[in-house]
Amino acid sequence: MTTRNFLRIAASCSIAVGLLARLLFFPDWAFALSGPEKASLENLGFILFDDQERAPDLNGPELSGNSLSLSSYRGKWVLLNFWATWCVPCRTEIPTLNRLGDQMKKEPFLLISVAMDYNVDKVRGFVQKIPVGYPVVLGRKGKIDDRYFGMGLPQTYLIDPRGMLVGKVTGSRDWDTPGAQALFRELMASPMPPSLPHHHKESS
Repeated sequence: MTTRNFLRIAASCSIAVGLLARLLFFPDWAFALSGPEKASLENLGFILFDDQERAPDLNGPELSGNSLSLSSYRGKWVLLNFWATWCVPCRTEIPTLNRLGDQMKKEPFLLISVAMDYNVDKVRGFVQKIPVGYPVVLGRKGKIDDRYFGMGLPQTYLIDPRGMLVGKVTGSRDWDTPGAQALFRELMASPMPPSLPHHHKESS
């Protein structure tokens, strides 16, 4: 073995050991968003959360009659969309969310919507006219943490596979543009985030 080859192998081993150490002692490093990913999310209108905070759990009945718990979907990316039948921007973006969901069916990705109408019959009538191809939770019939609510509808949260909040969008978006699809596919291709270390902030 030549001196050059020995040095090359030694350098590779050193890099590998450094990567392993960071994975073991700083597990979040393994799942930091890249600069381009952050820029793409911000271009979509996301406000990114600086703090590592677990998404408040959400429990409620689906329109289908099933019961849904947000925490049961750990291991998948979740796009959580709050809307109402009387909200015109909400109605505008639903077809684009349907198309995004169709494109991401084979990925570790789930769309969940929370209808905030008090009248369940209005929600049922709405989805008969404009089908929603992902779970519809009846927000007024379930347990929804107040921290999800801000100014206006729609509101959409991106949650990573650990159940951590990544960012939030207020207002309607076109979710099935080539750029949006490419971004979500890139996120799906990222290494699966590690389990949440004990020192992270938990939602009460």
